[in-house]
Amino acid sequence: MLGYGSFMFLVHSRDLLRTRYNLLSFCQNASKSTLKSINETIFPLKPKKPESAFLLYLKHIRLKLTKENFRASQSQIMKIAGKEWEALDPIEKENFQRQYHTNYEIYLKELEEYNNSITDEQKQLWKEKKKEYMKNNNVANNKQKGEIFGKPKRPLNAFFTYITSHKAEKDPNIHPTHWIQSMSRNWNALSEAEKEPYFTKAAQSMAKYNIDLDKWELKMISEGHPKVVRHKTLMKYKNVKDQQ
Repeated sequence: MLGYGSFMFLVHSRDLLRTRYNLLSFCQNASKSTLKSINETIFPLKPKKPESAFLLYLKHIRLKLTKENFRASQSQIMKIAGKEWEALDPIEKENFQRQYHTNYEIYLKELEEYNNSITDEQKQLWKEKKKEYMKNNNVANNKQKGEIFGKPKRPLNAFFTYITSHKAEKDPNIHPTHWIQSMSRNWNALSEAEKEPYFTKAAQSMAKYNIDLDKWELKMISEGHPKVVRHKTLMKYKNVKDQQ
């Protein structure tokens, strides 16, 4: 039977872990907020993506649903709206989809203007400020530090290479999850010969990635950042030094 002392130890340990988790979450959120503030002082305000056709519909009927279901929570209201959206007359649904497409075209134009307005000096300043903040505040984990120090990105596998090649064909009204599922079925229906170009491209990208990663890790070791390097690379580097 669990003794009182052991029980209280477990309670305090649980509270300590919860407190630690809450503090970590608070620090991470504070860091994101600070980085966002820094970003906003460097770049102009970025255009926001338009609301989906469903969200436009939800705004249209939210007041009505809230009155009819005054005891329902917001998540329940969302579920009710989702069911009504699925059963909505196609012609009425098309009106919301048309409105979304119009808003999306406006967004793309504004985004293009925004991207064209960003200078190389602003990009470089943001990169330096972000790196400086992450280092000074010690908020970066090893993965984030790798990104800060320019770690090569792992390439896509054959399947995601295939998906990326068809990304431009995606209907914006289709939920990303449903689109991925559809692309997965298409991928499985391909013959081995049809898949071969994607496997080849993925293999070539992986070979280049491994070479670039080895070079980057040796650079990190020489610059005094061993924590962002894989253990096997550290051991390999140590064995080479021991043999010299």
